[in-house]
Amino acid sequence: MALPGSDEPDSISQDEARQELFGRGPSRVGMEVYEVVAIVLGIVGAAIAVESIDNWSQWLVLAAILATVLGVIIALNPNRRE
Repeated sequence: MALPGSDEPDSISQDEARQELFGRGPSRVGMEVYEVVAIVLGIVGAAIAVESIDNWSQWLVLAAILATVLGVIIALNPNRRE
């Protein structure tokens, strides 16, 4: 039975509604592949940056970009408390 004020039909059980809300989630293998690819891309990107950046102002711009990306990651974190 749906809760009062809920927009779910009575025919949907609580377990079905929970599965629909939260989904099945990412697969374990997919997340491991994603992590390996992200680490490899990060290492390659860092190596390219170290080789090609030759001025302090370029390092400053890179640091500002990384700080902005870190701020966005923190702001959009779904587990962040308000």
